[in-house]
Amino acid sequence: MTFLTIPYVAQGLLTLWVSLVQMLLFFNLFRYFQIGKRRTKSRCILLCIVNFVLVQILFQQMMDETSFPVVLPLWMLLLVILMLTVFAVAEQYRIAKWNQSHVSATSIKEAVDALPTGLCFSLPEGLPLLVNEKMDKLSKELLGKPLLNAKNAWEALASENAKGLIKNGPEPIHALANGQVYSFRREELNLKEGKVCVIVATDVTEEYSRTKELGEKQRKARVINARLKSLLDTIEYVTMSRELLQLKIALHDNLGRSLLSAKRYVLNPSSVDPMELLAIWKNNLSHLIGETPEEWQIPYYVAKKEAATMGIDLQIVGTLPEEERLLPLIDQAISTHVINVLRHADGHVAMVSVLEEEKEYCLTFTNDGNAPSGEIHETGGLGNLKRQVEALGGSMELSATPRFQMSIRLPKKA
Repeated sequence: MTFLTIPYVAQGLLTLWVSLVQMLLFFNLFRYFQIGKRRTKSRCILLCIVNFVLVQILFQQMMDETSFPVVLPLWMLLLVILMLTVFAVAEQYRIAKWNQSHVSATSIKEAVDALPTGLCFSLPEGLPLLVNEKMDKLSKELLGKPLLNAKNAWEALASENAKGLIKNGPEPIHALANGQVYSFRREELNLKEGKVCVIVATDVTEEYSRTKELGEKQRKARVINARLKSLLDTIEYVTMSRELLQLKIALHDNLGRSLLSAKRYVLNPSSVDPMELLAIWKNNLSHLIGETPEEWQIPYYVAKKEAATMGIDLQIVGTLPEEERLLPLIDQAISTHVINVLRHADGHVAMVSVLEEEKEYCLTFTNDGNAPSGEIHETGGLGNLKRQVEALGGSMELSATPRFQMSIRLPKKA
């Protein structure tokens, strides 16, 4: 029995088998060219030639176009095909073993593709040299296309109109649709062959989440600090009021005792020493007539004491208004200014200049700290202060150049 005597379907199956072996031998030959093994490369070339000739003969016999029919017995033909198959599989096994113990371009590409970090190596003009799977996926999601030009891709990622942009600048941050957050950066490497640009995409989802959580906690802490400050100011005023009440009670008791002594003197003059009675009355009347304010009763005492506690030197040029309706507002303005000097300007001196005009007071607030880095937004304490100033019929202006300056104008009459 020969190849020509078996059914046509069996001939096709044998030819397909030999064709698959030929493809495997070609793949092995390609890998050996990459590896650079000469001896195995020569052996694989010989096997490829033999198998290719066999494939051509079988195809021609199936089409009845050959002048040299194969007269080998079928078992011998099957043995040849089986031996070629064994040789091809053996070469594939040797290549797999070599890949496990050696570093090749393919193994490097596989390792780079397995990284959770996106990588793109390219020439300075943008031609990609190596792009791993993670970077390619990020490019498709954020840019809507594969990464074919690294320079254009970086410009698109750093653009303010980029998809999912959270923060732009030298290291833009983007958010994906699934909630993941990636930070991108671009560097230039000087190699022997020339300059190579690399774009790195790092997963910062956890760091971004912690940053947002920390920002929320800081916001809550600022609210709590403001409440505590208000509470401490209230406690101080309550303490002062309690001390004042105790003084009033003591003065009331002294006057009561003076009146009782005077009554006893009127009813029985011999029972009371007139000189002692006169001294008691002089002492009580001196408290009522010649009373001087205590230190804590002086306007703006709390604001000045608060600045000293924070380590801020509060310098006041001129005389602050002492009208009853303006005291709370100016006290709040000084307190807000001192806190901003400490928190934002990193300064040590807070200056308040007062200019009294015919119809209004002009207060200018400056400091010795750092100048603002950008435009000043009237939020938080400054926003509340401006609303209160305008409620009293005044105006408030902020300036960031060349240094911080806050100007408040307050009318003398309501």
